[in-house]
Amino acid sequence: MKPIYFPYTYISNPVAEAVAACFGRFTVYQPLSDNLPPSMQPWVDKGVIDIRIPVQGDTRELISAAENFQNWASLNVGNASVNPASLKTFKATASPLGASLSSQIVAEVKKQINRSATDKSSDPVLAARIFLYFAQEFDQQSQELDHVLKGFQKKEQDLIQDLKMEKDALAAEFKKEPGHMPDVNTDYLIAGRLEAWTRILFKDEQPPELFVTHSKAALEQLVDSAPTAEKILDFEAIPRLTTATIEPAPWQEKLMLYLTEIAGKKIPVASGEKAEEFDIPTVKNSVSLKIYLVPDQNCSQFFCRAAGIKNLESDRTCPTAGGRNTLLGLVEL
Repeated sequence: MKPIYFPYTYISNPVAEAVAACFGRFTVYQPLSDNLPPSMQPWVDKGVIDIRIPVQGDTRELISAAENFQNWASLNVGNASVNPASLKTFKATASPLGASLSSQIVAEVKKQINRSATDKSSDPVLAARIFLYFAQEFDQQSQELDHVLKGFQKKEQDLIQDLKMEKDALAAEFKKEPGHMPDVNTDYLIAGRLEAWTRILFKDEQPPELFVTHSKAALEQLVDSAPTAEKILDFEAIPRLTTATIEPAPWQEKLMLYLTEIAGKKIPVASGEKAEEFDIPTVKNSVSLKIYLVPDQNCSQFFCRAAGIKNLESDRTCPTAGGRNTLLGLVEL
């Protein structure tokens, strides 16, 4: 069993490190081929991240349409970059994520790839891929900005110290290193992200059973949609990643065997395992992990309901895993 990161197609280095610390290897979807963010490539090269593209093709046309929208946004919103205003504009007009602007973009893509642009029926998967492309660009830009701001913060601290020509013992006592703000903007338009991501999930021919996120908002939206969901494991301190090679620790192997067994049970028994029974080393530098079980609902049933998508059967590619359960993981830095 390999977990899949949701509902995002971009993952920052700190979050990737935290997820790898919990599970070792994991999967990340991409809305387009040949468009992987450069910061994710080292994780792919190490074998930590497995990139999966459930919907192939039309990459050049989709990027061209997205660039046209960004040009439109630069005239109407005032900024050609993907920002909350432009992303929200696309989301508010997206079909089915409504109608006008998104339908124009989808029609343009269809025209470029010799599909019928006059077809009245919407193409929700195409619209979802465009939305996820914008969201990915937005997340990447937000992370780059966070990195720049931290650099300025460090320079400011160094300058103040140089001006004082000495270390302030009192200030040092209360000084805190600039902490990582774990992708705060990724909770923006979380419902739209879930809907779009779910549509490409339904195109995956190898549907996963374990889904992991760093977003508490995304996890809560899913759990709130499933009254039978229960937390089965709570790890308060998992050692952060310290090695370049990702080899599963004994506790990770035990955890994955346990989760595989739970996911496969038609009627799972009450969780008998405790976090301390996995013999996780005690460390100060750690991340936390919570695992939730949604019984008697496979990922198709569960995500469709949670994302509020109806009549998705015609879009389905992935097989229905009858009698299986869905597992959700929340990694917190």
